[in-house]
Amino acid sequence: MHSKYAIGVDVGGSHLCSSVVDLDEKKIVSSPVVTPMDHTSSKEEILACFKENLKDTMEAFGAEVQCIGLAFPGPFDYAAGIPLMEHKFAALYGMDLGEALKDTIGNHSLEFRFVNDASAFALGECFGGSGKGRSRVLALTLGTGVGSGFVVDGVLDETSDRVPAGGEVWNLPFGDTIVDASFSTRRVTGSYFALTGKEVPGAKEVATAAREGELAAKQVFADFGRDLAAFASPVLEKFGADTLILGGNISRNYMLFSEPLLAGLPAGVEVRTSSLLDQAAMIGAASLFRQE
Repeated sequence: MHSKYAIGVDVGGSHLCSSVVDLDEKKIVSSPVVTPMDHTSSKEEILACFKENLKDTMEAFGAEVQCIGLAFPGPFDYAAGIPLMEHKFAALYGMDLGEALKDTIGNHSLEFRFVNDASAFALGECFGGSGKGRSRVLALTLGTGVGSGFVVDGVLDETSDRVPAGGEVWNLPFGDTIVDASFSTRRVTGSYFALTGKEVPGAKEVATAAREGELAAKQVFADFGRDLAAFASPVLEKFGADTLILGGNISRNYMLFSEPLLAGLPAGVEVRTSSLLDQAAMIGAASLFRQE
Protein backbone atom coordinates (compact mmCIF):
# COMPACT_ATOMS: atom_id res chain seq x y z
CA MET A 1 0.00 0.00 0.00
CA HIS A 2 1.27 3.46 -0.84
CA SER A 3 -0.28 6.68 0.31
CA LYS A 4 0.78 10.29 0.38
CA TYR A 5 0.40 10.14 4.16
CA ALA A 6 1.46 7.72 6.88
CA ILE A 7 1.44 7.87 10.64
CA GLY A 8 4.72 7.39 12.44
CA VAL A 9 4.60 6.18 16.04
CA ASP A 10 7.55 6.35 18.44
CA VAL A 11 6.93 3.75 21.15
CA GLY A 12 8.52 4.39 24.54
CA GLY A 13 8.13 2.67 27.87
CA SER A 14 6.18 5.57 29.37
CA HIS A 15 4.36 7.08 26.40
CA LEU A 16 3.47 6.93 22.72
CA CYS A 17 4.15 9.83 20.38
CA SER A 18 2.72 9.92 16.86
CA SER A 19 2.29 12.30 13.95
CA VAL A 20 1.14 12.22 10.36
CA VAL A 21 3.99 12.39 7.85
CA ASP A 22 3.72 13.65 4.28
CA LEU A 23 5.76 11.05 2.39
CA ASP A 24 6.16 13.29 -0.64
CA GLU A 25 7.35 16.31 1.33
CA LYS A 26 9.22 14.10 3.82
CA LYS A 27 8.06 16.01 6.86
CA ILE A 28 5.58 15.92 9.73
CA VAL A 29 2.30 17.66 8.90
CA SER A 30 0.35 17.26 12.16
CA SER A 31 1.09 18.22 15.73
CA PRO A 32 2.61 15.30 17.65
CA VAL A 33 0.13 13.51 19.92
CA VAL A 34 1.57 12.15 23.17
CA THR A 35 -0.31 9.47 25.09
CA PRO A 36 0.94 8.27 28.49
CA MET A 37 1.41 4.51 28.66
CA ASP A 38 2.88 2.15 31.24
CA HIS A 39 4.75 -0.72 29.59
CA THR A 40 3.97 -2.93 32.61
CA SER A 41 0.22 -2.66 32.00
CA SER A 42 -2.06 -5.43 30.76
CA LYS A 43 -2.47 -6.27 27.08
CA GLU A 44 -5.89 -4.62 27.01
CA GLU A 45 -4.62 -1.42 28.64
CA ILE A 46 -1.65 -1.14 26.28
CA LEU A 47 -3.76 -1.73 23.18
CA ALA A 48 -6.28 0.84 24.43
CA CYS A 49 -3.45 3.41 24.64
CA PHE A 50 -2.52 2.70 21.01
CA LYS A 51 -6.15 3.09 19.96
CA GLU A 52 -6.48 6.40 21.80
CA ASN A 53 -3.22 7.71 20.40
CA LEU A 54 -3.96 6.82 16.78
CA LYS A 55 -7.56 8.04 17.01
CA ASP A 56 -6.40 11.39 18.42
CA THR A 57 -3.72 11.72 15.72
CA MET A 58 -6.20 11.09 12.91
CA GLU A 59 -8.72 13.49 14.43
CA ALA A 60 -6.07 16.20 14.76
CA PHE A 61 -5.10 15.63 11.11
CA GLY A 62 -8.72 15.66 10.00
CA ALA A 63 -8.68 12.41 8.02
CA GLU A 64 -8.15 8.70 8.47
CA VAL A 65 -4.69 7.47 7.51
CA GLN A 66 -4.39 3.82 6.49
CA CYS A 67 -0.61 3.34 6.76
CA ILE A 68 0.94 3.21 10.24
CA GLY A 69 4.61 2.63 10.99
CA LEU A 70 5.71 1.91 14.55
CA ALA A 71 9.22 2.31 15.97
CA PHE A 72 9.61 -0.27 18.74
CA PRO A 73 12.51 -1.27 20.97
CA GLY A 74 13.72 -4.84 20.69
CA PRO A 75 13.82 -7.74 20.83
CA PHE A 76 11.03 -7.82 18.26
CA ASP A 77 10.28 -9.79 15.09
CA TYR A 78 9.80 -6.69 12.96
CA ALA A 79 8.90 -8.49 9.73
CA ALA A 80 6.13 -10.48 11.43
CA GLY A 81 5.08 -7.70 13.84
CA ILE A 82 5.61 -9.82 16.95
CA PRO A 83 7.03 -8.33 20.19
CA LEU A 84 9.59 -10.57 21.90
CA MET A 85 10.41 -8.34 24.87
CA GLU A 86 10.30 -9.65 28.41
CA HIS A 87 11.69 -6.53 30.12
CA LYS A 88 9.15 -4.18 28.50
CA PHE A 89 5.64 -4.72 27.14
CA ALA A 90 5.70 -8.25 28.53
CA ALA A 91 1.93 -8.52 28.05
CA LEU A 92 2.42 -8.26 24.29
CA TYR A 93 4.99 -11.07 24.08
CA GLY A 94 4.44 -13.33 21.07
CA MET A 95 1.36 -11.43 19.86
CA ASP A 96 0.62 -10.57 16.23
CA LEU A 97 0.52 -6.89 17.12
CA GLY A 98 -0.73 -5.65 13.76
CA GLU A 99 -3.80 -7.91 13.89
CA ALA A 100 -4.38 -7.07 17.55
CA LEU A 101 -4.33 -3.36 16.76
CA LYS A 102 -6.75 -3.83 13.86
CA ASP A 103 -9.10 -5.70 16.18
CA THR A 104 -8.79 -3.09 18.92
CA ILE A 105 -9.29 -0.15 16.58
CA GLY A 106 -12.01 -1.99 14.66
CA ASN A 107 -10.55 -1.37 11.22
CA HIS A 108 -8.97 -4.22 9.28
CA SER A 109 -8.10 -2.03 6.29
CA LEU A 110 -5.23 -0.47 8.25
CA GLU A 111 -1.70 -1.59 7.42
CA PHE A 112 0.95 -1.73 10.14
CA ARG A 113 4.71 -2.00 9.69
CA PHE A 114 7.31 -2.22 12.42
CA VAL A 115 10.94 -1.15 12.80
CA ASN A 116 13.54 -0.96 15.55
CA ASP A 117 13.56 2.44 17.24
CA ALA A 118 17.24 3.14 16.50
CA SER A 119 16.76 1.99 12.91
CA ALA A 120 13.75 4.32 12.68
CA PHE A 121 15.96 7.20 13.81
CA ALA A 122 18.46 6.34 11.06
CA LEU A 123 15.74 6.04 8.40
CA GLY A 124 14.15 9.31 9.47
CA GLU A 125 17.38 11.25 9.27
CA CYS A 126 18.15 9.77 5.85
CA PHE A 127 14.60 10.32 4.59
CA GLY A 128 14.14 13.92 5.65
CA GLY A 129 16.97 15.00 7.94
CA SER A 130 20.73 15.23 8.23
CA GLY A 131 21.35 12.19 6.04
CA LYS A 132 19.13 13.26 3.17
CA GLY A 133 20.94 12.74 -0.11
CA ARG A 134 23.83 10.81 1.47
CA SER A 135 24.67 7.37 0.12
CA ARG A 136 26.05 5.25 2.96
CA VAL A 137 25.13 6.39 6.46
CA LEU A 138 25.84 5.02 9.91
CA ALA A 139 23.55 6.61 12.49
CA LEU A 140 24.26 6.21 16.20
CA THR A 141 22.00 7.17 19.09
CA LEU A 142 23.95 7.94 22.25
CA GLY A 143 21.88 8.03 25.42
CA THR A 144 20.92 5.50 28.09
CA GLY A 145 22.29 2.96 25.62
CA VAL A 146 23.71 2.92 22.10
CA GLY A 147 21.47 2.32 19.09
CA SER A 148 22.55 2.04 15.47
CA GLY A 149 21.26 2.00 11.92
CA PHE A 150 23.15 1.36 8.68
CA VAL A 151 21.44 2.92 5.67
CA VAL A 152 22.35 2.53 1.99
CA ASP A 153 20.58 4.91 -0.38
CA GLY A 154 17.66 5.22 2.03
CA VAL A 155 17.31 1.49 2.77
CA LEU A 156 18.33 -0.27 5.98
CA ASP A 157 21.21 -2.74 5.72
CA GLU A 158 20.98 -5.30 8.52
CA THR A 159 22.23 -8.41 6.75
CA SER A 160 25.19 -7.70 4.48
CA ASP A 161 28.72 -8.74 5.37
CA ARG A 162 29.63 -5.05 5.72
CA VAL A 163 27.57 -4.54 8.90
CA PRO A 164 27.54 -6.27 12.32
CA ALA A 165 24.87 -8.90 12.96
CA GLY A 166 21.44 -7.31 12.68
CA GLY A 167 23.01 -3.91 12.13
CA GLU A 168 23.54 -3.64 15.89
CA VAL A 169 26.69 -2.30 17.52
CA TRP A 170 25.62 -2.04 21.17
CA ASN A 171 26.98 -5.48 22.06
CA LEU A 172 30.30 -5.22 20.20
CA PRO A 173 33.38 -5.43 22.43
CA PHE A 174 35.26 -2.24 23.19
CA GLY A 175 38.09 -1.99 25.68
CA ASP A 176 37.29 -4.21 28.63
CA THR A 177 33.53 -3.91 28.17
CA ILE A 178 31.01 -3.39 25.33
CA VAL A 179 29.90 -0.44 23.23
CA ASP A 180 26.66 0.03 25.18
CA ALA A 181 28.62 0.77 28.35
CA SER A 182 31.34 2.75 26.60
CA PHE A 183 29.28 5.47 24.88
CA SER A 184 26.17 5.84 27.01
CA THR A 185 25.15 8.09 29.87
CA ARG A 186 26.70 5.75 32.42
CA ARG A 187 30.07 6.12 30.68
CA VAL A 188 29.93 9.90 31.04
CA THR A 189 28.75 9.90 34.65
CA GLY A 190 31.12 7.06 35.60
CA SER A 191 34.14 8.80 34.10
CA TYR A 192 33.21 12.03 35.85
CA PHE A 193 32.91 10.23 39.17
CA ALA A 194 36.29 8.55 38.65
CA LEU A 195 37.94 11.94 38.09
CA THR A 196 36.10 14.03 40.69
CA GLY A 197 34.38 11.75 43.18
CA LYS A 198 31.13 13.57 42.39
CA GLU A 199 27.96 11.66 41.58
CA VAL A 200 25.66 13.32 39.03
CA PRO A 201 22.34 12.07 37.62
CA GLY A 202 23.19 12.40 33.94
CA ALA A 203 25.45 13.61 31.15
CA LYS A 204 23.71 16.99 31.12
CA GLU A 205 25.31 17.98 34.42
CA VAL A 206 28.76 17.00 33.22
CA ALA A 207 28.25 18.97 30.00
CA THR A 208 27.21 22.03 31.98
CA ALA A 209 30.36 21.78 34.08
CA ALA A 210 32.47 21.40 30.94
CA ARG A 211 30.95 24.51 29.38
CA GLU A 212 31.69 26.37 32.58
CA GLY A 213 35.34 25.42 32.19
CA GLU A 214 35.77 22.58 34.68
CA LEU A 215 38.84 20.68 33.52
CA ALA A 216 37.68 17.25 34.71
CA ALA A 217 34.37 17.58 32.88
CA LYS A 218 36.13 18.73 29.72
CA GLN A 219 38.45 15.73 30.00
CA VAL A 220 35.47 13.37 30.22
CA PHE A 221 34.17 14.54 26.86
CA ALA A 222 37.62 14.67 25.25
CA ASP A 223 38.17 11.03 26.21
CA PHE A 224 34.66 10.18 25.03
CA GLY A 225 35.34 11.63 21.57
CA ARG A 226 38.71 9.91 21.27
CA ASP A 227 37.24 6.52 22.20
CA LEU A 228 34.20 6.98 19.97
CA ALA A 229 36.53 7.52 17.02
CA ALA A 230 38.53 4.43 17.94
CA PHE A 231 35.40 2.30 18.00
CA ALA A 232 33.62 3.84 15.01
CA SER A 233 36.54 4.03 12.57
CA PRO A 234 36.79 0.33 11.67
CA VAL A 235 32.98 0.03 11.57
CA LEU A 236 32.72 3.01 9.21
CA GLU A 237 35.54 1.73 7.00
CA LYS A 238 34.07 -1.76 6.68
CA PHE A 239 30.67 -0.30 5.80
CA GLY A 240 32.18 2.19 3.35
CA ALA A 241 30.30 5.01 5.06
CA ASP A 242 30.40 8.56 3.80
CA THR A 243 28.43 9.95 6.76
CA LEU A 244 28.16 9.43 10.51
CA ILE A 245 25.02 10.87 12.09
CA LEU A 246 24.83 11.25 15.86
CA GLY A 247 21.59 11.43 17.83
CA GLY A 248 20.44 10.91 21.40
CA ASN A 249 20.94 13.18 24.38
CA ILE A 250 24.73 12.96 24.44
CA SER A 251 24.94 14.15 20.82
CA ARG A 252 23.47 17.48 21.93
CA ASN A 253 26.86 18.10 23.51
CA TYR A 254 28.70 17.29 20.26
CA MET A 255 30.89 20.38 20.33
CA LEU A 256 32.43 19.16 23.59
CA PHE A 257 33.85 16.03 21.92
CA SER A 258 33.88 16.90 18.21
CA GLU A 259 37.58 17.75 17.95
CA PRO A 260 39.01 14.41 19.18
CA LEU A 261 36.28 12.52 17.33
CA LEU A 262 36.99 14.16 13.99
CA ALA A 263 40.73 13.76 14.46
CA GLY A 264 40.38 10.01 14.78
CA LEU A 265 37.89 9.22 12.01
CA PRO A 266 38.74 8.04 8.48
CA ALA A 267 39.22 10.70 5.83
CA GLY A 268 36.11 11.33 3.79
CA VAL A 269 33.59 10.58 6.54
CA GLU A 270 31.42 13.57 7.35
CA VAL A 271 29.92 13.86 10.83
CA ARG A 272 26.49 15.39 11.23
CA THR A 273 24.19 15.68 14.22
CA SER A 274 20.48 14.97 14.11
CA SER A 275 18.37 17.71 12.58
CA LEU A 276 15.04 16.00 13.32
CA LEU A 277 15.76 15.21 16.99
CA ASP A 278 12.63 13.75 18.62
CA GLN A 279 10.81 13.66 15.27
CA ALA A 280 13.32 11.35 13.60
CA ALA A 281 11.87 8.01 14.76
CA MET A 282 8.32 9.01 13.80
CA ILE A 283 9.41 10.12 10.33
CA GLY A 284 11.53 7.00 9.94
CA ALA A 285 8.69 4.68 10.96
CA ALA A 286 6.32 6.40 8.54
CA SER A 287 8.94 6.17 5.78
CA LEU A 288 8.49 2.38 5.76
CA PHE A 289 5.63 3.21 3.40
CA ARG A 290 7.65 5.43 1.07
CA GLN A 291 7.20 4.72 -2.60
CA GLU A 292 10.24 2.96 -4.06
